[in-house]
Amino acid sequence: MESLSPFSPPRRGRTKEGVQKIGVFLFRILIFFAVLNVAQSSCVFAQEKSLYVLYSGINANYLSLWLAKDAHYFADEGLSVQAVHVRGAAPVVQNLMAGQSQVGMIGATVVATAAIQGNKDVVMIGGVTNVMAFAVAARPGIESPQAIKGRKLAVARLGGTTDFVVDYALKQWKIQRSDISILQIGNEADRLAAMKAGQIDLSVFTPTYLPVIEKAGMKVLLDLEKLGVPYALNGYASTRSYIAKNRPTMVGFMRGVIKAIRRIKSDPEFSRKILEKYVRIDDPQFINAALDQQVRILPDLPYPSVKGIETILQELSRIYPEASKMTPESIIDSSIVKDASL
Repeated sequence: MESLSPFSPPRRGRTKEGVQKIGVFLFRILIFFAVLNVAQSSCVFAQEKSLYVLYSGINANYLSLWLAKDAHYFADEGLSVQAVHVRGAAPVVQNLMAGQSQVGMIGATVVATAAIQGNKDVVMIGGVTNVMAFAVAARPGIESPQAIKGRKLAVARLGGTTDFVVDYALKQWKIQRSDISILQIGNEADRLAAMKAGQIDLSVFTPTYLPVIEKAGMKVLLDLEKLGVPYALNGYASTRSYIAKNRPTMVGFMRGVIKAIRRIKSDPEFSRKILEKYVRIDDPQFINAALDQQVRILPDLPYPSVKGIETILQELSRIYPEASKMTPESIIDSSIVKDASL
């Protein structure tokens, strides 16, 4: 007697028996594809569960990331997020382009620069600091911008955000870059220590460092936040290629960030504990100033700043003429925040 394999269509010409076998055949087909679909979905879901997030500084501008992780907002979205500090924004972009990281918390300057140089995969998907929130400070004895000529000024990394801010400040003062020596020295704490030791004369700091700077007797030569210049100082970046394959993951990640922003604005005690943990400073004046700044500048919904990126492109066009032909929208994907806020 001829036997049928599980996926062999039944022979024609049979009545009741044929109908039954057709039913069994179709049922097995449905079960097979259902199991296959579940297996494939489980595999994709597993791949989307983990995110390696790099952030380029240690100051209050990164609070939304730290709080979202420690408050388990990412975990609530089914995500396992590993947040790692990398000195400078340029290495973060390099890791994103190489696929070694899925999200970076950086300023838009390095993303725009990468696009100008032909690397158009990296995009800003969120903006949390959309004003030029930096101050240029100097050691005692340097009382005005005119006194900085011939001095040593430190940035986090040449070509990065702090270097861009220095160029903007020099333009305000009508001083040439060649009039000073510019060095690379890690994060803000390292630069402040170098200033106290007399190894450098000036540096760039976020406003949260101003109480510490003033307590040390140093002079703030320019507080750029008070100028109200739109500037995409800090936000979240990813790549178009990763988003295309893992959109639900990115939306879940951004939903966690939005929850963190709400918590920062509504729960100062919890936010203060998170900030103290990561910046490792227990000075109440510093922490309070840092938290006040975040409440003041954080947007309710962290859309990438079009005007903030316009400022960047205008400044970059002095070095890269092709930047004048770019639009902010060419390095932005606002749809992640939009979908996360629904």
